[in-house]
Amino acid sequence: MWKKITEFCNHERYQVIAGLLCVLLTVWGLNCGPKVRSISDPTKLVTRDELNAEVDHLLANVEIRYKDLDRQDEFRELVVNKVLLWTQTGQFSPIGLIPTLIGLFGIGAVTDNVRKRLEIKRITNAANSKNGTG
Repeated sequence: MWKKITEFCNHERYQVIAGLLCVLLTVWGLNCGPKVRSISDPTKLVTRDELNAEVDHLLANVEIRYKDLDRQDEFRELVVNKVLLWTQTGQFSPIGLIPTLIGLFGIGAVTDNVRKRLEIKRITNAANSKNGTG
């Protein structure tokens, strides 16, 4: 039986090579999709879908940061307008000061919450790396 196979392969060697190449290319084409380096972790290779997910995540973060900048600009403009009004008229309005104080307390609370979350994340990551789970 092996003799017949080797005779066939020897007689039809180019067809056998072409057939093997077709099988290998088909297996490679179906199983091995194109991959590129990840945006968040350049040591990792990702597929098109994984790259799209990373880009969507980054764009969402950028949008959040732009909204935060807009909010800070609005608050700065509010404070500047209140100070300009106070210096131009010479009149101090406690009613006008209330929104400014609420805004200051709000910014302080948000900043404190961000600091707390970062501290909790740092402690959790340190504990996980110490235990070998992270």
